[in-house]
Amino acid sequence: MGIAGLACVGGLLTGQAAMAETVAGTAAGTVAGRSARACLAPDQVGSYLSKEGEATISFSAAFLNGLRQAGVDMQALPPHKMIGNGSGTWLPIGDRYDNIEVPSGRVCYPGGWRWTQSATGASYEIDDFWILFSAVGTSKVIANPKVNGRPRDGGELTLLNFSVPQAFLTGQFVPHNGGIGPKRVDLRMTDDIVRDLNTVFGTTFRGGTVLGGLDIAWKGVPSRPLPSGTSLGFVGLQLLADAIRLPLFPASS
Repeated sequence: MGIAGLACVGGLLTGQAAMAETVAGTAAGTVAGRSARACLAPDQVGSYLSKEGEATISFSAAFLNGLRQAGVDMQALPPHKMIGNGSGTWLPIGDRYDNIEVPSGRVCYPGGWRWTQSATGASYEIDDFWILFSAVGTSKVIANPKVNGRPRDGGELTLLNFSVPQAFLTGQFVPHNGGIGPKRVDLRMTDDIVRDLNTVFGTTFRGGTVLGGLDIAWKGVPSRPLPSGTSLGFVGLQLLADAIRLPLFPASS
């Protein structure tokens, strides 16, 4: 990203920081009170930032080695697909798969992963998750995991943290894969998911470990306009929507 691009995005971040701080408490309460459900009903069209696109997560060596040492296998749950001989996952995005929830501004993504340990038969599953994009501070990946086939005792938890500003400040928000978006955003494991995995599988993960890098390419104009809202999630969504539509970044490969 050039200097002009950084200036545009910097202005967006500055202009929305104050709003994000004022609504953070409301958004946090909304997220904490949600319960798991499917992202979209069959044939339903959701509201999202672009009509279609794709995302990949390239898992870190630290994460893959931790699973391997504990004898844990990983399986992608549709529409996710394993890629690179198990080194990452690919998933389609857009208004046929994801849906922006009101009033939180969380985006629901279908599918996920199942981890199983052959020696013990233990399993940990994430099927459907939500992302709360924050223009400033920490953005979150949230889910209702199942432990050994049953909902975890603690209910919903934050799996991963990441930074939306990182997508811009590292100069990674560029046209690629036929669309536009960040080529790498670090996804860091929270203390909660680390505690769960270490308890279930005997792994030795630590909070803050990078699970992997997220690559997103948004493509096309969405079939429905971005819903309006003042929650923390909508502030982050508006930042991304503005960046996708900047003339500086034509959506091309």
